[in-house]
Amino acid sequence: MKKHIITCLLLVALFDPVFSQTPKPILSLADSSVNVFLGANLKTTILLSNRRLAPSTGTAYLLLPKDGTGVEGTYDINARASTIYLAAEGPKLGSFNLGTKMVFYVIRDLTDPAYGLLPAMMYVDMKNDQWRFAVGQQVDVFSERIPNMIDGYFALASSGCVGNSSRGQLRATRFIESGKKSKLSITLAASQPVSTYFSKDLKNNSENNGVPNLEWALRFETGKDTNAIVPFDAVELGISGITGSYRVFKNDTSGGTIVNNGINIPKVNGICGEFAFRIAKVFGIQGEVYVGQALGNYLGTIMQTTKGENDKEIRSMGFWVEAAYYWKKNLQSRFGYGQDECNKEDLLGNGIWKNSTYFGNVIWDINKTVSTGIEVTHKSTQYLGLNDNQGMTYMWMFQYSF
Repeated sequence: MKKHIITCLLLVALFDPVFSQTPKPILSLADSSVNVFLGANLKTTILLSNRRLAPSTGTAYLLLPKDGTGVEGTYDINARASTIYLAAEGPKLGSFNLGTKMVFYVIRDLTDPAYGLLPAMMYVDMKNDQWRFAVGQQVDVFSERIPNMIDGYFALASSGCVGNSSRGQLRATRFIESGKKSKLSITLAASQPVSTYFSKDLKNNSENNGVPNLEWALRFETGKDTNAIVPFDAVELGISGITGSYRVFKNDTSGGTIVNNGINIPKVNGICGEFAFRIAKVFGIQGEVYVGQALGNYLGTIMQTTKGENDKEIRSMGFWVEAAYYWKKNLQSRFGYGQDECNKEDLLGNGIWKNSTYFGNVIWDINKTVSTGIEVTHKSTQYLGLNDNQGMTYMWMFQYSF
């Protein structure tokens, strides 16, 4: 039996707008064709909860089953969400601009409470107005949208927000102008089937099946409005998918060796619809809805993948929606809800069948360097064979960027 319950996840800072200010080059070569950029995002969070979290590393992904003591309050303060940013642009190769980007988190992996350096992005790309080619460690093509929550690791993963993990990829994107400002993009990527971005345990009994996963996306944007504050186009629509497989190994109790199960090679499949609408200058909504199976390594299926002796894939569906309101250009609030639900039959009597989260926050960019925010969430985690749990979490964040 192979079961991936990843009790940690994701972060908002995987995307390009990692910093509240645009870094300036710290070094230019003699021919001025290459610029080097350096930045950092020093982020401290304090979390209070009246229920036990999983994992207990200052991020509320799931709630553990309710215990008999009734004493479940937790407290955590850390700076694990801090990042270091290094990038270079140039030189030109014909019509293409060459570049590279590296973003590191000051942790070992997202389930490890110890500090270290975890490469979230580390790639080289070449792009022009029509094409982009990239190779290296990148964010999933599948289901790229993410809510703006002050806990960068959370972002409703295991509550309907799939994708947004980090893995090795070979990627190509074609940009097609479809109007004055409108743009259509088509992306294909061959990606690493099993990522250890969340936990080293994912490699214990799993490995790739000799072929990469295939991720794809088709996205349409109407173009930015410079007079709008909310960072959405009037219309943003997308559909994306993932297909692939991996091998599962088990302990042979008779010989004490590790052997290939050989009965079932788990198949990973998922499709996701993505949307965002700018309804007014200061207000907009965004969200996703997905359906798939064995998506634990892609933050779906409530971090569960397969079940039973034959490693039968767990099917699931989920969604999330978020409303964004800007009180002022530097003061915003986000309110949202997300849920992930597994097929009960696939869990064979035990496991997490539903996880959901309500959230609301206020984020204040005091200036280009300093920002702070508070966030309240209500989580509900429902189990088969164990006690359900629900409760509140409260988080405060302080961030210094340069």
